[in-house]
Amino acid sequence: MKAVAKSVLPTQLASNGNLRASVSLILASGGDERIWPDPISGRNRYGTKTLPAPDEIGFSSTTASNISEMGFAAASRALERLFGFDGRSVVTPDQWCDEIRSRIGACFGAGEQQVVLAASGTDAELLTLGLVAGLASRPITNVFVAPDETGHGIPLAAAGRHFAGLTALAQSVPHGQPVDGFEAAHIEVRTIAIRDESGRPRESQAVDRDVAIVVEEELKRGRDVLLHVLDASKTGLTGPTRQLVRDLAAVAPERLRVVVDACQLRCPISQIQRDLSDGFIVNITGSKFVAGPAFAGALLLPQGLADEIAARASLPAGLSDYTAALDWPSPMRDSLGIAFKSQANIGLGLRWIAALENLSRFATINELSHAEITRYFANQVRVCAARVEGLSFHPDDDEAVALPSIVCLTLLDKDGGFISSNQAERIRADLLDARLGPVCHIGQAVQVGPRAVLRMSLSAGDIVDLAARMNEGQSIEAAFEPVATKLDALFAKWSKRASGAQSV
Repeated sequence: MKAVAKSVLPTQLASNGNLRASVSLILASGGDERIWPDPISGRNRYGTKTLPAPDEIGFSSTTASNISEMGFAAASRALERLFGFDGRSVVTPDQWCDEIRSRIGACFGAGEQQVVLAASGTDAELLTLGLVAGLASRPITNVFVAPDETGHGIPLAAAGRHFAGLTALAQSVPHGQPVDGFEAAHIEVRTIAIRDESGRPRESQAVDRDVAIVVEEELKRGRDVLLHVLDASKTGLTGPTRQLVRDLAAVAPERLRVVVDACQLRCPISQIQRDLSDGFIVNITGSKFVAGPAFAGALLLPQGLADEIAARASLPAGLSDYTAALDWPSPMRDSLGIAFKSQANIGLGLRWIAALENLSRFATINELSHAEITRYFANQVRVCAARVEGLSFHPDDDEAVALPSIVCLTLLDKDGGFISSNQAERIRADLLDARLGPVCHIGQAVQVGPRAVLRMSLSAGDIVDLAARMNEGQSIEAAFEPVATKLDALFAKWSKRASGAQSV
């Protein structure tokens, strides 16, 4: 697959007449090794596919999801428009990428000129830091919370370092070393814990206090600050509060930039709109809650900042290994001061087109309905999980259950002790094993203090479908029945595994 990612052009794939295979392969391109499919199983490292698998059960949108049939059909149509399988192209690559940015922006009340495409949430972090470095006249301190509950590569990306040995554009880079061009910004990273040593969520006031102290210290040191708001961690926690961040930004408007990490995208659409109006950068993905194929990120820029970037920003040169020219709106593209090595990331574009099938519909959902459906889902998961030996709900996770659509399952051994993350991942692998029953997807294990938790979540597509049935007059109980059937099947398989009735 590495050779394919480097050498096969979409035009070559289009010419072979096999549209379905071409779409599937291109959906796995323009990303690093994590989304390359195994040649035998067709699954990537997350266990998901780039071909629809309607018989598989999915509650894994905290990590990654299979592409939907609707999303795959949309990606197929988009590829035909771009490369003309009948020999005629309908749009240019520039128009094609502009349309994608326009559709993303429309979901949040933003314009196409405010959207930058990024291969993943981690790539979005690196690009955000690059933009801030390109505008700053002082050294930069990057401040973020919950380093253990964000993306695996975020701590390195936040320091302006290569977070893997191969970029999404198939460029080999020195893992862990600084990205070329960031040296002048003298990046430093400071992190704030969102949990205590026992894994208990810290009070929001304590997190806010620590953030305020760190920001004040860094400004007094003569450094500019990039401050993160974590909208939802891997287990659904958030911090610092947006009110604190608004207050800090008002005190030092020229020296403090704010980015909201909304890569899980579990907050209401109205919150993203408020963040943009407050002048915050917002990083999103279409591959978590939205349940598009893995590796679809974007930066949403407030209009004033987008104009400022177009007027005077320059990117560190090494970011040409991570971003393609057409990922950027044309007013910015020519002002960034880097020599792009790739014109377009077609795989990224296709993944966003698939994700937009869910996101565009979700953007129209009543937020009260969203909240009602989320609460009902969490309660139903609790009911089902209570039947499985070794599953429990930890009281410290109540906050994560009540607010976003993430449910954390604490795992116990036969003696009542906590199992390890490796043991939890073996359970997740068993749930994916078709030999043991229906293929069931749940979120990857997260270590929370001494506990390992596995995560279940509803996706935007699930909520859209549930809301549609409720709008037709069904009660929430009746509307939820198709989801309940899947929950029953998943936990039945899990229970058999726990009882030892099945083994790999």
